[in-house]
This record gives sequence, structure tokens and C-alpha cells, in this order.
Amino acid sequence: MYSLHLSPQVDAPILVIGLTGWGDAASAASDTVEWIASTNADVATFEPDAIFDYRSNRPYLKATSGESLEVTWPSLRLVHTRVGTRDVLVLTGNEPDYRWQAICDAIVEFADMFGVDRVVTVGAVPAPIRHSMPSPSLASTSDSRLMLPGDQLMVDSIVVPSSATSVLRAALEGAGYPTIGYWAQVPQYVSRPYWPAIHELVRKIYGQIGVDDTAEVEEVERDAMDQIHKLDDILENREDARNFVEGLGLSVGSSTAVPEDLPTADEIADEVSRFLQSAEDPDEG
Repeated sequence: MYSLHLSPQVDAPILVIGLTGWGDAASAASDTVEWIASTNADVATFEPDAIFDYRSNRPYLKATSGESLEVTWPSLRLVHTRVGTRDVLVLTGNEPDYRWQAICDAIVEFADMFGVDRVVTVGAVPAPIRHSMPSPSLASTSDSRLMLPGDQLMVDSIVVPSSATSVLRAALEGAGYPTIGYWAQVPQYVSRPYWPAIHELVRKIYGQIGVDDTAEVEEVERDAMDQIHKLDDILENREDARNFVEGLGLSVGSSTAVPEDLPTADEIADEVSRFLQSAEDPDEG
């Protein structure tokens, strides 16, 4: 099911998990993990044919006139990187379609093999918040000693369809590893990338690693502020979208309960879609 490429010499590494798919609003969690793993070496890669349904996790095709076609397959990789002086293992890639329990067993084996110190998972959920608000996150943990200053625990019990990230965390917790999970809340009208949520999750991961903010984190913060200012500028000239955003409730915090006044997807104005498209295409409108 997987190939082991190297066995790095690591000292009590942190294991970070965040996958593309369910529980990854605006791809904020997977973008965060990819950012953490941007300088990495593959420890293990999972065989795509064994764990993906290519009709739901389709490969990407790059076609350019006069050049050969290029196919990028969905992937699931365990990589090694370092943040400051700390070893970090990162599970990154696409949420698998098949063999979740076998993958859980494999990740627990890797954790045992490398002597993982703790497990940090990240996700992102849509919420009726404004982009001008600080991007909040909620936490749940198997060990209160992992809580960072300012961490906000979920206060409600919820039953929801699970992401693979959460299933992996449950397996690792069941194997005796201390775990903590963070979910960034993302305005329901934004698209990828959403830098304020990425910044929030990067800060939490760095806090768990025990590294103070670095120049790289400050760069993410600047990207977040630039995006907020850009959205403000777009809304300033688009009244329908501005009215929708300003009408969003502010009763979002530690509760995981769905607000009764949560707008449906159909209630998001066409103007919001247009301003998101123009944010991606500066030449439009």
C-alpha cells in the first residue's frame, strides 16, 4: 500500500496532519500543511491505485500546445522537515477514498517507528463570519496540557460525518499518542487561498512545535492583511456583496452549534461570486 523511501534520524518529532477534502473549507488546512512541508523529503508515499477512486479524486491534466500531456495523480505522502531545531513529520495530500483503517494502522506504525512526541491535526470549516474579523479557530484535545494560551475549546458535543484527518487522529489517540486538533473558521463566501485562516493555523502549529513566530510566519501574516484589504476594496464598490457580508452574524466563537440564521448557499448573492472571481482575475471588472 505504501513505499518507504527513507528513515530519517529524528528526535521526538511532531506529527502534523491536514488533508485536502472533507473539512478543508477554502483549502485552508491543506494549504497550511503544504506550507509547513514546503521544504521536505519524502519518508513514505502511498500507492494511488490502492487508495483513490479517480472519479472522485481525479488526476489533473496539463495540456499545452506542442508539448506532451502531463498528468498529476492524487497523492498521500509522509514527509520530513524541520521547523527551527524541531523535527516535524507531515502527512499531506488528498483524503483517500479507500482503506482508511489500513492507512490508520500504517500511520500508527510510522508514529511508533519514529517516536512521535505529539500529533497536531488541522481542518477548516465554513462559518457566518466576516473576513474583517480575526480568523477564529476551535480546538479539541486528548490532553489539556497541550493547550496553548488563547486556545478555545469546543463546548458542544457534535455528531458529523468525519474527515480522514479526524479518523487518523482518533487512531493515533487510541494508540496512546497525545493529540490536539484545530479547526479554523472561514467566511463562507471566500475561496482558495484564504490567508487569514492559513496564518491562524500556522501560528497554532508553530506554537505546538515550540517555535516563536519567524520571518516566514510574518510573511504569511502580511499575505493575510493584503487579502483582507483587497476584499475590503472590492466590497467598497459592490453594494450587494457588501450588504451581504455586513449582515453576517457575529455570534461565532467557542460554540460548534449551527446558528439558526446561517444563510444557505443559495442566499449568497451573485455579486459575491463575481467579486471572488475578480479577486482571482485582476483584469476583470
